[in-house]
Amino acid sequence: MLGDLHWLESVESDLRYYADYLRGLSRELLDTGISKYPVFVAYHEHMPTPMGRPVLIHQHLDTHWSVNLTVMEDFVSREIVTRAAFPEFRNSWKDPEFFMCVFVYTPSKCVFLYMPYDPLSGEGDENPV
Repeated sequence: MLGDLHWLESVESDLRYYADYLRGLSRELLDTGISKYPVFVAYHEHMPTPMGRPVLIHQHLDTHWSVNLTVMEDFVSREIVTRAAFPEFRNSWKDPEFFMCVFVYTPSKCVFLYMPYDPLSGEGDENPV
């Protein structure tokens, strides 16, 4: 199990490694009109109720975090984000062309965070939402 500070560093490292591939998946989802709100689910250990479609399996990549792709609408339908809270969430939404929205799952905590695809852009907001 990852310590409180270590999990954030670890997930950031893996997401930077995956960034180009994840950006392509996000663009594909946006371009097809499936959703305006792509969300990547990062998890280190087995999730009791998996969300989305697996796109990266850490055991195959010698990394620490696996990633699934889903959409915000899935979070609303599962009531992880309530319909009442969705407008506030939508107001905080960052442009998916430049930022990945990531739901990080660990057995002890679950958080949303935004991370720039290009860390050199200086436009990042890596603080959990």
